[in-house]
Amino acid sequence: SEGEQGPPWGLYSPLSSLQLTDCPGLLFVWNARTQECETHEGVKLSLDQFDIVSSPTQGYTRQTLSFFYKDHLGHYPYYDAEDVQVIGGIPQRVNLSQHFERMSKDLDTYIPDRQAKGLSVIDWEEWRPLWVRNWSAKDVYRRRSRELVARKNSRLTQEQVATAAKEEFEFAARQFMQETLRQGKNLRPNQLWGFYLFPDCYNHDYKGKMESYTGRCPDVEIERNDELNWLWNESTALFPSIYLDPDLRSTDQGRLFVLNRVKEAMRLASVGDGLARPVFVYSRPTYNNEMTLLTESSSLSIKN
Repeated sequence: SEGEQGPPWGLYSPLSSLQLTDCPGLLFVWNARTQECETHEGVKLSLDQFDIVSSPTQGYTRQTLSFFYKDHLGHYPYYDAEDVQVIGGIPQRVNLSQHFERMSKDLDTYIPDRQAKGLSVIDWEEWRPLWVRNWSAKDVYRRRSRELVARKNSRLTQEQVATAAKEEFEFAARQFMQETLRQGKNLRPNQLWGFYLFPDCYNHDYKGKMESYTGRCPDVEIERNDELNWLWNESTALFPSIYLDPDLRSTDQGRLFVLNRVKEAMRLASVGDGLARPVFVYSRPTYNNEMTLLTESSSLSIKN
């Protein structure tokens, strides 16, 4: 997945109630496992000379940035590649008490200092909290949800089963993600908490119509993001991505793609009362799913 590669840096927004450094408005965070360069190649990266907060350091604990994969924080339900359920498979089957107990132990391992300042990024990519966004391989979560409802009440019609399954899934998904954030903030109050790749605006409609591409997030996706206001309200930071596909190499459309994704994240960062949440924009020095370095013009699209 995208998260497994440890995307390398994020951008810090100018409005925040919690500063990680003395930098007044912009923070670069290195989120790549480059400590292995010194171990295996004898190359040590001195990122502090570039005012970059380096993370991770040797090992995976006591980080400025803690990146929690699906098996690093509590009990996250999902189906593996063989369609075998893990921790119940779907959020409807999660035992929150057991999840919180395991989560507390995990935090004691990865962030032992309860007052430590930093970023806590949860990388849970197997399913999405909105039913309609679980397409393609993620359809297994809709299918298993329908099966769960049908087993509980065999008298329901297919339409009734589908309606009930959607309601139960979205309720459980919201509760699971929302309560995880609340528990994280309670146990580690000086961390900035949020989910990796949230928000997204699904503005990938440049394929086949590059000339007419505007970069705008589709209206329907903006509406769906508004349905997730509970998530933005509960988060204390947002972590969208602006990974560029090779199709956008050295194009003005690449700039529009990045601009609109950041614009949508900034809009959602201001949901609710108080200061806007900081937005850390995940990027990488290569094109998506390639090791080809970004061209200068593509790099400028990201930086501007």
